[in-house]
Formats: sequence, structure tokens, C-alpha cells
Amino acid sequence: MSTRLLTTIRRVASPAAVAALLVTGGTGCQLWPWHVTKDRTTIITPGMRVASIREIGPRMQDAESEAQAKACEQLAMQIRSEPDPIVRRAIQETVGEFQTPMASAMLLAGLNDEDRDVKVTCARLLGKRKEPKAVEPLSTLVATDSDLDVRLAAVDALGAMETKESIAGLAAALKDRDPAMQYAGVEAMKKVSPDQELGNDVQAWRSYADSVVGPAPAASIATQPAETTVK
Repeated sequence: MSTRLLTTIRRVASPAAVAALLVTGGTGCQLWPWHVTKDRTTIITPGMRVASIREIGPRMQDAESEAQAKACEQLAMQIRSEPDPIVRRAIQETVGEFQTPMASAMLLAGLNDEDRDVKVTCARLLGKRKEPKAVEPLSTLVATDSDLDVRLAAVDALGAMETKESIAGLAAALKDRDPAMQYAGVEAMKKVSPDQELGNDVQAWRSYADSVVGPAPAASIATQPAETTVK
């Protein structure tokens, strides 16, 4: 497609339409990645890539598993070399709608993304999916990640899974020095252990967690809080 033609299209078409045309090449159905030439690097903006990605989810919602798997594979190829965190987040939000092994694998990998918002998004989506394989990496984030928003998202995701397997990871949240983490840990524990009526007593929840999984180390960036009841 010539540069002159692309310029003409941009005057009359929406950014999403231009992106979609570039992605498909005008023919065929390939989604990602495209073969970028020097002519296109200044035309295909992150916003246009996001717009095109957003269109994939609705198209694939009622598609057969094979089609969803293919879309995931193509998006996985794109995210490996995608420099913009906003685009990577859009990719993860899109694959989060697919019930395929590749989608789960991409979300799990996203927990190691260098961008905070991508990590938060992946944690939230994994909790929503109740992905069993996510318990361990989410627990690791709770105990070791330096960003409070990421740790809170991981705690919420562990609670959303509503499984006793989450207790080991939540125990570290109860030992975090930040009251927000203590509160999130208590609320998550209520979801995974609804049979325990311990209110907002952090110490009581810590003792219960220890009785289930054994004493857990405090988060690496936390210290034992002086007050053990969440207001």
C-alpha cells in the first residue's frame, strides 16, 4: 500500500478503520503482527493499535475455540515486541476474554511485565478467571513486589479465587505494615474462609492462617504492624 494512498485513507477514515486495514493488509485475516516498513512506523500509532486490538475481542466472543486460539497466538507474537504498555494492557484485556490455555499463559506472563498497570490488569483478570496456576505467582507478588497497587491487586485476586490455596499468599498481606494491605488481606480472607467469623481482627486472621498453612514470613518490604485491628 503506497504512502499516498495511506494519507488519503487517513483523511476520510477513522483511526480504528485505518489500523484494521493495515493489520489485515486489505485482504486476508491476519491480526498481528504486521511487517512494519519505514513508511508505516510513523503512521501506526499506539492509539491505532489499541483501537484495532479492542475490535478483536467482540469478534471472537462467539467464535470457536480454534479461532480464539489462533487470535491468542497472533496477539502473543505482538506483545513480545510491543514497547508501549498501554498497548500491552489492551492485549491482555482482550485475551482475558478468551477461554484458551494460551490466554491463561499470557496473563500469567503479564504478572512479570515491567509496567505496573499491566501487572494490575493481569492480576485482576486471573482472579476473575479463578486460574489455579496463578495462586503461586500472585502470592509471590504479595510478598515481594515493591508497588503497593500491584500487591493490592494480587491480594484481591487471591481473594476472588475463593480457595483455601490462597491462604498462604494472603498471610503475608496480613503482616504488611501498610493498613491498606492489612484491610485487603482481611477482606480476601473472608472470601476464602467464609466459615470463619473473625471480623476485622488482623491478629485473629493471622493466627487462623498460621493454623492452616503454618507460620508465614512477613512480606519482604513490610514490618509487623503495631495495631492489629483494621478500623
